Amino acid sequence: MSEIIIKNPNEVFGCAEAQSLLIKKDIIHATGNVESLIAQSPDAEIIDAEGTVIIPGFVDCHTHLVFAGSRENELFKRAAGRPYLEILEAGGGIHNTVKAVHQATEDELVENGRHFLDYALKMGITTIEIKSGYGLDYDNELKMLKAIARLKTEHAVDIVPTYLVHSVPKGVDRNTYLDEVADRMIPDFKQYAQWFDIFIEKGVFSIEEGERLIKKAKAEGYKIGFHTNQVNDLGGVMLAERMGATHIDHLETLSDADANAIIKNKDLYAVFLPTAEGLVFSEHTGRIDKLMEIPERIILSSDFNPGSSPVLNPLFVMKAALMRYRISDPHLLVRSMTSNPARMLGFTDRGVIAAGKKADLLLLDVKNIEQIPYYASFPIIRQVIKNGELY
Repeated sequence: MSEIIIKNPNEVFGCAEAQSLLIKKDIIHATGNVESLIAQSPDAEIIDAEGTVIIPGFVDCHTHLVFAGSRENELFKRAAGRPYLEILEAGGGIHNTVKAVHQATEDELVENGRHFLDYALKMGITTIEIKSGYGLDYDNELKMLKAIARLKTEHAVDIVPTYLVHSVPKGVDRNTYLDEVADRMIPDFKQYAQWFDIFIEKGVFSIEEGERLIKKAKAEGYKIGFHTNQVNDLGGVMLAERMGATHIDHLETLSDADANAIIKNKDLYAVFLPTAEGLVFSEHTGRIDKLMEIPERIILSSDFNPGSSPVLNPLFVMKAALMRYRISDPHLLVRSMTSNPARMLGFTDRGVIAAGKKADLLLLDVKNIEQIPYYASFPIIRQVIKNGELY
């Protein structure tokens, strides 16, 4: 389908007036009144969007979508009061997923990933970041990254691949492993991943270890983002400052000084993961309240993974953020999952609705923007448009 006109929406997000849209191939060609667009493209298929609000496709910038196995039993352990890090130290957590990934073939990882990407598209996600990190050793991390690369070429959803150093494998000497990551994995995996990530947390990786590996990744040309301040504040924000990171994720513990450092650094984005917080029953809440003066750099993401956040629904994430963070601006909720993460990932062609931008759009069955988080638990997605194609 090469040309489409979408007419009569209630609202178009980011536009002062509700306008019709003309799509040619995969691009928003023009906006305006429907008569002028029909005059430009008299043979275009017309979609009546009456009763809808049109927003950009969602950009989910923090996921662990490629994996094997399942960890639903851990949800109930956490509900019974066992902390996430305690489960990890006892051999659970990602170690269960690592075992399943080691046993899976590349084809099985691709098939599992395809299943979840199909669902992601149904939920309005048109661009998604996917991390490795469940392989841990060289061969299995490579297997994961190859699976992500295959999905990137095969699936309609645009994929941003990340090499994640998630943990030290069980039974492996720590210093030996760090050497292998620095000297072999980071250089070899650059052909598969644009971004580098590491989990800075007590019992996982220290500030000093993170700095060493991030320096190496920067030298190899990776963009940098990392998990930090989830349970303990080890100094991750200052590490981000020193290393020139683009984003830091979780931030459930955040001092006033660190919040001010983020605010002053115009190149640093803060990514919050409300469903991951809720489903690990965290005693901390992401300190989004300390960063409200930089709404253009606040981002929400699903953290979709088989353990702490089996969630792949941006509308549910927005609803969780509304409840958990008391966000009172519905426009911020939408931007935090569209234009803000698109900009953070370096995209200039998506996340907003304007002529010349990618035709990644959602038609939502609501009367106004305010109703998006209000009715987020309802099936309000009428139509997903990805690269100008109807799904």
